[in-house]
Amino acid sequence: MLSQRCKNCTHYTAFYKQWSGNFSRLDNGYCSRQNIIKKQNEVCDSFMSNEHKEQIREKKRLELLERALTAIVEISQILKEKENQD
Repeated sequence: MLSQRCKNCTHYTAFYKQWSGNFSRLDNGYCSRQNIIKKQNEVCDSFMSNEHKEQIREKKRLELLERALTAIVEISQILKEKENQD
């Protein structure tokens, strides 16, 4: 479960503090899934890795490409029917 700590989750945004021009990462951060402040080493049920998030994005991209392909085929069919009418 070491990899499922908040600091490795895509929902977690770390807090930083500026020290004379440099930034240091603090032990606390914000969980956008649960809308609470959490420690970076906590473990929760809503953990989502970057790989899982990328898989979801890839699936959405494929769905959009399928819709676009369907639209192109429909437009092609309409243009062919108009050409045959003339």
